[in-house]
Amino acid sequence: MPAATRHTADLPINLLRSLADLIVQLGMDPSRLCLGLGFNLADLANPQSRVSIRQACLMIKRALEMTKGRDRGLGLDMSATESITSMGLVGYAMLTSATLGSAIALGIDMQKQTGALLSFENLESPKHITLQVTCPFHEPDLLVFLVEEAFGVFLNVARTLAGPTFSPSSIELSYPRPAYADHYEHLFRCPVHFGRKDNLFVCANHWANTPIATHDALSNRQVVELLKMSANQNGEIEFVESVDRILRRDLRIPLSLSAVASQLCMSERTLRRRLAQNQMSYQVILDDLRKQRALSLLGNVSLTLDEVAGEVGFSDAQNFRKAFKRWTGHGPRQTRA
Repeated sequence: MPAATRHTADLPINLLRSLADLIVQLGMDPSRLCLGLGFNLADLANPQSRVSIRQACLMIKRALEMTKGRDRGLGLDMSATESITSMGLVGYAMLTSATLGSAIALGIDMQKQTGALLSFENLESPKHITLQVTCPFHEPDLLVFLVEEAFGVFLNVARTLAGPTFSPSSIELSYPRPAYADHYEHLFRCPVHFGRKDNLFVCANHWANTPIATHDALSNRQVVELLKMSANQNGEIEFVESVDRILRRDLRIPLSLSAVASQLCMSERTLRRRLAQNQMSYQVILDDLRKQRALSLLGNVSLTLDEVAGEVGFSDAQNFRKAFKRWTGHGPRQTRA
C-alpha cells in the first residue's frame, strides 16, 4: 500500500469504536488509545469521522500493549462483542438480503464502508465458500489481532443470518499456533490449521442458499442505493482499489494491463489515464502487492525462497531477490532473519 494511501483519512471508525468499547469492558481507560493521534473518543462516536490506516494501526498497537500478558486473543475477544449491526449500514443491507450467499457478496463489495483494515475475497469454488483475508500493508504485529477479529465477526454474522447451527468446515491461518489455540476450536467448532500459506475461512457451499428471515427487498434496495451514493463520493479511490483487488486475486500469474482494463470494461488507454490522474501506475500497484505478499510469506519459515518467489509471480528466486532488494533496500534472507 503506497504511503500516501496509508496517510489518507478515509477509513470509517467502526472497528476502532468497538475496540474502545472493549477496553472499557476490560476496566481500562480508553482515552489512552487516542492521545496524540489527531482524534478522540468523541470522534469515534461520530459516524462521519474518518481516520487514516496509520492512525488506526497506532491505536490498535496501543490496545495490544495495554492488554499485554492476557492468555486470550484480543481479536477473538473483540469479535465476541461485535454483531452484524457493528458494520453500520452495510450490516443492515446484509440483514435485508435474500440469502447468505447474496449477503456475503454484498458485504465483500461494500467492505471499505465497514471500516475494515483487511481485504476480503470470496474464492470461487463449486463445493465451498472460501473467504480469504489479506493485509494490504505490512504490519506483522497486528496480523493476528486483525485476522482473529475478522474471522470472529464472520462467524457472528453468518450465525445471525443463517442460524445458530452455522459452522465453518475449516479455518486456515498463516501465523504460528498461539498458546490459547484451543479457544479457536471451541469458538469455530471446526478444524483449525496454523502455519498455512493463507488466511482462509471455509464453509460448505450449501450455506449460500440459506434464506435470511429478515429479508426485505425494498429496504435492501434503499440501503444499497444509499451505500452506492456514499461510495461514489470517493469514486477514484474505489477505482484504484478495484485494480488492486483484481491483481491480488492471483499474483502467481499477474494479469497484463490490457487484461485488467478488460475486466473493468474500459480501454487500456483509459485505464492508464485514470491511474495517472491518481498519481498511480499499473507497475507501482503490482510491485506494491508483490512486496506486501512477499513480506507476509517470508514470515512463514516453512516456505522456501523459491516457493515465495513463485507465489508473487517470479519464475526463479534470483529475479525475486533483485526485485525484493529494489523494493525494500535489502534481500529477502535478511528480512527473514
